[in-house]
Parts: sequence; C-alpha cells; structure tokens
Amino acid sequence: MATPIADRSNGNAQQPALVPTGRPLGSPQGGAWSGRLWQLAWASVPVWSLALLAFVPFLRLALVRRRARDWGVFAGYLAASMVVMVVGGVHAFVAFRPMPDANGSLASEQALTAARARMHRRQQARELAQHNPVLARDLRIGRPDVPHDYDDGGLVDVNQVPGNVLAACLGLTPGETAAVVAARDQLGRFSSPEELSVYAQLSPDRVEALRDWMMFS
Repeated sequence: MATPIADRSNGNAQQPALVPTGRPLGSPQGGAWSGRLWQLAWASVPVWSLALLAFVPFLRLALVRRRARDWGVFAGYLAASMVVMVVGGVHAFVAFRPMPDANGSLASEQALTAARARMHRRQQARELAQHNPVLARDLRIGRPDVPHDYDDGGLVDVNQVPGNVLAACLGLTPGETAAVVAARDQLGRFSSPEELSVYAQLSPDRVEALRDWMMFS
C-alpha cells in the first residue's frame, strides 16, 4: 500500500504522490523461494543417489509429521532400497565368481572329445575283426607292434603281440606280463577276458579295467 502526501510548497494541495511502503510489485517472496528450493533438494535425493537413498526424504516427512501413513511410505521405500542392494550384491557375487582358465577348459574338452573318438574307433575295429578276421589281419588291427595305416583306436591283440607290448600298451606289471605270456604259450590262445583272468591269474577287476583295450583273435 502507498500513502498520499500533499505538496505544501505553494500552499495549494496537489495530486497526492504515491510512496511505496512495502516490496515492489512482482518481487518474489523469500519464504516461497526458500520452500521451493527445499522441495527441489529433497526431490533430487532419489535422483542423484540412483534411488538408493529414495527413503531419506520420506524419513524426514515421517519424523516431522509423525503419522502412521508417512512411516509406512518410508518403510516401503527403505525395504525396496534394501532389496535392490542385497539382490544386486548377491547377483554380482555369483556373476563374477572365478572362471576356469579358458585354455585349460578348451584343452580338457579337446582331450575328452579325442578319448571318445578313440573308444568309438576301438568298437568299430573290434566289430570288424569279429565279422571279417581276414580283413582285420590285413589291416593289422590290434597290432601296435607292426606298422599299419588303419586306426583301430589302440586295440591290443592279446594273442598276437609280444610281452613288451602287453606291458607298454596295457600297463601290465612285469609279473602280470610273465603270467600272461606263460599261460598263452601253454593254451595257444585266449578266447575271452574271463579266460585270461582264470589262466593268467589276473583279478577280475584288473581284467575288467583293460577290457575295452583288448581283443582276442
């Protein structure tokens, strides 16, 4: 509001002039601006904290208002923040567990593939020897002691190879090798792994471990 003042310099009353008694029109109220800044500051907390501190503004409201509803909102935001932190931490812990060496893993996989391939070739070679013994002899199946081009997967013909090959290819001990050679010389030939076990006095478990590598022509 402005108060009119009379001009008495010439004794005549003139049009009163307006003298401002308050803030100029259009000037912002300091309290309103301060409140708006506080509002923006609290609203920014979830933003710059990437939602991890989203519960903080609502904790402030709950402490000031002391209403059950405000405490419930605060609890909800706090629980959500805790879930994000815990789940994120657990997930990261699991995701970044030490990984096996890539080269070692690749080498193991290649070795496993090669071993399976040899087993498959031994099975094929054994079946070929059973159905066509003449062709098997021509291909030198089970004879690592003589040159041959056919890959039989490492089969050992117990009735044909010398003792040193039995030891080298089947891993027999000197005593086992001597017992096998002596029994073979006496019988002429073995007909099966079971017969080898009986006459060479090798334990059934020992023979079973070597079954996949042996053939009896």
